[in-house]
Amino acid sequence: MSKTFLCDGDNRSNRGGVKTVDIGSFEHAGIVVPGLFKKKSEALDPSNLLLLEATPSGIIARPLLTRLEMTQSRTVLLLPLASPGERRNDEDYEATQKTKRMQQHLNKSLAKFRDTWLEQGEKLGYASGHSTLGVIGSLAYALGLQKVSKAPISPSAWLVASALMESGAGLNISERPAFETKVEDFLRDHRFNEKDVVRLRPGWRFMSPVIMRELSRS
Repeated sequence: MSKTFLCDGDNRSNRGGVKTVDIGSFEHAGIVVPGLFKKKSEALDPSNLLLLEATPSGIIARPLLTRLEMTQSRTVLLLPLASPGERRNDEDYEATQKTKRMQQHLNKSLAKFRDTWLEQGEKLGYASGHSTLGVIGSLAYALGLQKVSKAPISPSAWLVASALMESGAGLNISERPAFETKVEDFLRDHRFNEKDVVRLRPGWRFMSPVIMRELSRS
């Protein structure tokens, strides 16, 4: 039911600003956050990264590589986040001290967000309410009541959008944008779309999606 409500069929014929993939086929999102490490040099080691998600089992953080291996999803995308001035595809690029400080702040903020919501999720018993939140949010969206709904349209997208805002990468105007975020909104470019997008602070940008897994539908 959530998939039917959350897929934006009206936009399939107009792909302006859509990042090369079918946006109507995604139902779940998670955010990559730092794991536990002993040395700063290990912070971004792929084996230490975690995927923070809102799931029926609660708000959980699992090793990224293990999560990718265990997923049963047909398609999995990784949407890289670039900081202001960062040029990842330039072999001669060397990050400035300002860029390095910004990235360090991002990692610290995401680690703090991870710890806060793992604790809050357990304390509030999030697991028992995840499915209900999803149904209420989907119904509100289908009825056009998402602006006043007390439940997020997509719990998993809400957690990711909240993490981006708390870390300083996402444009943080109020908590409503996170409540109204759908998974496919991350794949729309705000330069071409005025609504149904995830807005970042000036200079921050999502790079082209990286396909981590894609199975045929036959």
